[in-house]
Amino acid sequence: MVAGQGRGARGGGGSGHVPEGWWQRAVAAHPDPVAVLGPGWEVLWVSDAAATASGVDAEAVLGLVLWDAVPGTSTSREPLLRAARTGLTSTWEARIGGPRWYELQAVPVDGLVLVIARDADQRRAAAAEREALLERTRTLLEVSTALAAARTLEEVAASVVAVATEHLGADYGGLSVLEPSARRVRTIARAQLRPEVEQAWADLPLDHPGPAPWVCRTGNELVFDDLRAVRSLFPDVVERVERSGLRSGAVVPLVAEGTVVGSLTVGWAAEHAVQADLDVVRAFAAYTAQAVRRAVLLADRTSAAEVLQRALLAPLPECTGVELAARYLPAASGDHVGGDWHDAVPLDGGRLALVVGDAAGHDVAAAAVMGRVSGSVRSFLLAVDGPPSRTLHGVRGLRWSNAGHPPALLVLPDGRTTALARTPELLLGVEEHAERSDHVVPVPPGSVLLLHTDGLVERRDRDLDLGLERLRAALGPLVAEHAGAPLEDLLDAVLATCLPERPEDDVVLLAARTS
Repeated sequence: MVAGQGRGARGGGGSGHVPEGWWQRAVAAHPDPVAVLGPGWEVLWVSDAAATASGVDAEAVLGLVLWDAVPGTSTSREPLLRAARTGLTSTWEARIGGPRWYELQAVPVDGLVLVIARDADQRRAAAAEREALLERTRTLLEVSTALAAARTLEEVAASVVAVATEHLGADYGGLSVLEPSARRVRTIARAQLRPEVEQAWADLPLDHPGPAPWVCRTGNELVFDDLRAVRSLFPDVVERVERSGLRSGAVVPLVAEGTVVGSLTVGWAAEHAVQADLDVVRAFAAYTAQAVRRAVLLADRTSAAEVLQRALLAPLPECTGVELAARYLPAASGDHVGGDWHDAVPLDGGRLALVVGDAAGHDVAAAAVMGRVSGSVRSFLLAVDGPPSRTLHGVRGLRWSNAGHPPALLVLPDGRTTALARTPELLLGVEEHAERSDHVVPVPPGSVLLLHTDGLVERRDRDLDLGLERLRAALGPLVAEHAGAPLEDLLDAVLATCLPERPEDDVVLLAARTS
């Protein structure tokens, strides 16, 4: 350093010069660590703050090469060399002889290098805190997204496992659901623990002396960094907890609309500082509680919808010379009420009318239309003695008509399968006075007639005609295979062949076998 170097201050009608040695005294008094390095990286001068920060004796290191004199400074070699090579200030972060982090600046001046250090611990801590907050926000967003897609309790349980293991680094994520009417706590197993442990925890009374029932019963959370708290609170089940392999964790109540609906367990196989993750676990529990509540409501709606749908389907009559069987299968989105129906109406003279219909829509309005239409068709069949697509004349023949439905299939005793297809006619209700046509085919004894709705053969990713052809090709062999079996078995086989998974739409099948 050169004392007095630089531009002097002017103003106020006079001029002055910085006193000799003032710059060196000023730098030495600065609270930030400062040092001067020579052209061979030898230490030429060290401020008291720099000596304190690096933990060295300032006099002892003078003349020594920096990285030999001060431990931990070898990581600063590259930025120092870059400053000397380019003549430009270089900035980086490093430790200088201790645990604290500093922001270092190397400033080349007349062949020497001035090194200034500023404390970076606070800034780094603030940056780490911001990053932790961002990571927490990202985690909760992913938690919310995962649970928002869950429609069933099984799907909620799967999301709980994924979030616990992938985002919290835990070894176990458990969903326990409270059933208030039965006073039971049911934990959905996801093959994370030993089978005997998961089985033992699967279904417990609410007053059971275990963690999940206790949390559901009291509404309090349980947090344990090791098993000491578990041994103290739950001495009767501590052996079971030990056999689970978990050594730390949190069990948090799931509260929806002010009511405890279950508990969330996040567990680690080693001792873990759970308190550090507790805010995220609590937020996780809040999202999970809403998902559980939604899944339970959907399950209730699904059950009610299916009960309503089945209640609207008339029971099949017993008929001489004709065996009947029917199947109704709701769509995968089971909370919808469908408009598919079937009916079989005995008529005078030993005749039998078979009907399959599908009212557009998947809501209560569709079910109401279906109820009115099916009732009207039944009343019409009983009141009118004519040929509007309704009579199966014993073993003699079949008179049929089709209002826009997929064609019925007739399998003859020799195995030939015929689609009862003609030019499509308008759906009922499209045009009040639309002309309808009837067609007649012979039906020898041992024939099987299958009526069905479009849910059996139609897919979003498949042409309807392809679905119809696949059904036609499969039906003959299935009829032969189930020739001596009840007709219900044949329908089950048709569903298993054509619908390996739950259908996208409701499905109705109605079959008749002549004898």
